[in-house]
Amino acid sequence: MLFVYLDQCAASYLAKAEVGSDWKLIREKMSSAFSAGRMICPLPNENLIESSPCEIQLRIAIEDFFHCVSNGERFLDIGEMMIAETLRLVRPNHVIYPFGTIGVGWGRCEESARNAREANLVRREKMRQRIESHTNHLAATDQTSEEIFRRATEERCGIFWRDLNKFTTNPATPATDYELVWLMEGLIGRGLTPDEATKIGDAVRFHKWERISVNYFDLLLGSRWDHDHLCGQRPNYSPNDEIDRWRSAIALCYSDLYITDGYTADLCRRARVADHTSTRVYSARQTRDILNFIEGCT
Repeated sequence: MLFVYLDQCAASYLAKAEVGSDWKLIREKMSSAFSAGRMICPLPNENLIESSPCEIQLRIAIEDFFHCVSNGERFLDIGEMMIAETLRLVRPNHVIYPFGTIGVGWGRCEESARNAREANLVRREKMRQRIESHTNHLAATDQTSEEIFRRATEERCGIFWRDLNKFTTNPATPATDYELVWLMEGLIGRGLTPDEATKIGDAVRFHKWERISVNYFDLLLGSRWDHDHLCGQRPNYSPNDEIDRWRSAIALCYSDLYITDGYTADLCRRARVADHTSTRVYSARQTRDILNFIEGCT
């Protein structure tokens, strides 16, 4: 079974594919392979959010496309997978399943799209404020991508380790008192015990947590984005870049084929993700390569 992950631009191209175009051929191959049980292309959670501002006709077209290549399957987002992979550090039999389902009709529902747009605006504003604070801090540094990776890893691990210690000291600590609120809430909601928190803390101290797959790729690509920002290659780091980084981490862990924009595909190449994953990454401009890859695998 070939698992395919599409970013929003690739999904839009396939949804609007014109007769005679490479995208139309790719869509036909994907639909045929899905019907034969040889390929599946679940809807990424980020695409669902990014489709909300689109005109209803495009939302319907995107939903119809994903239905014909996944029948309601979706990829879980990076937060859900970070929680699952963290728990597996202390629960060896914990099953990680990176897929969920989505109901029919989301593309046609204006109220749902409006609610998603409004929630996304609030989310993006918070992301923008965090990004500006982070990049202002970076502006005073002159570091290689490897140095940025080490600094970001140490910072993230330090924050999580403090949260875990806070939980083991007092499991009734209010969620708002944690620094990684979403992660601690997710772990606690899945029955995290003080003993497990201590063991996860040990995994953090001995560099095991930083190596769980989605965490590693998120840090690896994030350090490259930060380096590009410092060098002026990506001067306007934005919430879209943040979302692309999160989606890439999922794609590189849980798909065989990842189709994305040109910059992100090149970022993956320069980050040498092929040293750590068998996922094939193509930009949306490489339509012939994409078609040949799908034909060769299905």
